[in-house]
Amino acid sequence: MTIVPVVVVKNIKNAMVKLSSVLLLLISFLFSNDVFSQVRVSIDPKIEEEIVKKNAAIDTLKINGYRIQIAFNTNRNQINEVNQKYSTIFPDNLKSYVIYQQPYWKLRVGDFYREIESLQFLYTIRKDFPNAFIVPDLINRPQYFENDSKE
Repeated sequence: MTIVPVVVVKNIKNAMVKLSSVLLLLISFLFSNDVFSQVRVSIDPKIEEEIVKKNAAIDTLKINGYRIQIAFNTNRNQINEVNQKYSTIFPDNLKSYVIYQQPYWKLRVGDFYREIESLQFLYTIRKDFPNAFIVPDLINRPQYFENDSKE
């Protein structure tokens, strides 16, 4: 008869261990929903606006692109005359830039992101400025990039 109580005690211990394992598993499963839940972060609109302004200043300064160089000369007055001619022939067109890269003054026009866009304008401008050519340059960010970032 002494064997029976020992077997019962072992079976009770095993049952308690299994029961505690099942309870532990059940409790961890119930609390695991917190692990898979979503967290929403709300940012004050003023802070978000400041972040956008800061990133816009970094992103929109200059990017790689193309310009059309109309003229270059060591005499700045001659470059200004060509600039006046460009402004009278193409008053509503692209902005012109007079830059100095020693020893030359250069007149460049446009802010083209893609070379094909500069080619299209080059064909138009070559009628009046036959020596014009495309140069890679740092350009102002085109308008369609600014619209994309606001959406």
